Amino acid sequence: MTAVNKIDVPSEHWDKLFAPSACLVMITTVDDAGRVNAASYGTCVRVCHDPVYIAFTTGATKDTYNNILANGEFVVNVPSYERAILEKVRVVGLEFPPGVNELDKAGLTALPAKVVKPPRIADCRSHFECKVEWTKQWLHRLMVVGKVVAASVDDGCVDDKGYVLWDKLKPAHYCGHEYKNGFVAAYEPMWVDMIYNEPIPPRPTGK
Repeated sequence: MTAVNKIDVPSEHWDKLFAPSACLVMITTVDDAGRVNAASYGTCVRVCHDPVYIAFTTGATKDTYNNILANGEFVVNVPSYERAILEKVRVVGLEFPPGVNELDKAGLTALPAKVVKPPRIADCRSHFECKVEWTKQWLHRLMVVGKVVAASVDDGCVDDKGYVLWDKLKPAHYCGHEYKNGFVAAYEPMWVDMIYNEPIPPRPTGK
């Protein structure tokens, strides 16, 4: 791939960068031997603004599941709504055996992270390095909540105040399991007015 300059994002802008608040992502982890694993996730959500926390769930049979429990670190990589990388997102989502590097299979480029052991995916435009805050077993899945400890983005994809330039970052959504290969764009914002202008009564306080 063509070399792209990644810029570190200061912590006060992390919440602005994870937009929309739920995205299609590829998550990278490493196992105890340092082998890289990557997996695609259609539902990854920012669940706290300050500090910034990101949550997702993973199946109990996944390498991500084992690596998260073993090492407590992961990187959230946000692909753009462009055919070339969305095709690679699908490859990363295949059920390769443990120890196989999905980045190699998909033709994606690993880029060392700034703080954690799992790499960033250079082909993605924004990245959130996370340390696991807590996990919870749920049905046949593991709920994972991670605290963002570093973030980076392609130069030119945010303005000088840290706000996303939507036509440059081009985040995407996955249509869902039943749609198999369907994705939708998530980068056409609409700014609306506040139409409610009546007083808001105070909320009750606990005793």
